[in-house]
Amino acid sequence: MAINPQRIERAAPARTRSHAAARPVPRMEPLMRDGKRAMVKVTAGVQLPEQPMLFVVPRRRRTARAITLIAFVLSSLMLGAAAFQTQLARQQLAIDKVDRSMRLATEQYNTLRRERSELRSPGRLAEAATALQMVPAESTTFMVLSPEVIAEIQRSSGGVFDPGVDAIPSVFDEFTIVKSVGGG
Repeated sequence: MAINPQRIERAAPARTRSHAAARPVPRMEPLMRDGKRAMVKVTAGVQLPEQPMLFVVPRRRRTARAITLIAFVLSSLMLGAAAFQTQLARQQLAIDKVDRSMRLATEQYNTLRRERSELRSPGRLAEAATALQMVPAESTTFMVLSPEVIAEIQRSSGGVFDPGVDAIPSVFDEFTIVKSVGGG
């Protein structure tokens, strides 16, 4: 027996459903397997109070929030580390620049000291003296100064002039250093 789908008449959909106990029904209605009465379609006479629509609310996704928070913290830490490394690199460039300028200043200082030592060398002074038609001294004499004269010189210079023993070795020490560096 074939059923023609165009000839099937459908009943209007029921607006509400209720247990058979909602209306007086004789006890002769068949019971379902679980012992409850079957749902009966009621189309008239049953009015239900309006209840709010209830929805199933999905559980909170704590793991998603925790993963999001951890990802945010880790990305912030990585960004901070990158910024810190950038600052370190920038400071290292500044330190390298200062080191380079210190090295250049030291080289310039050493060059000037070498030139000064060459200009103060006795051989060059003798050549310059002969070029100015000076002659070497034939004899040397030391003058002995009285303590009053030395005290007068110290008072007039404000204590700056101190012809002590310390001044002579420092000049010779410089000469010795220059000669050792120059290989002479």
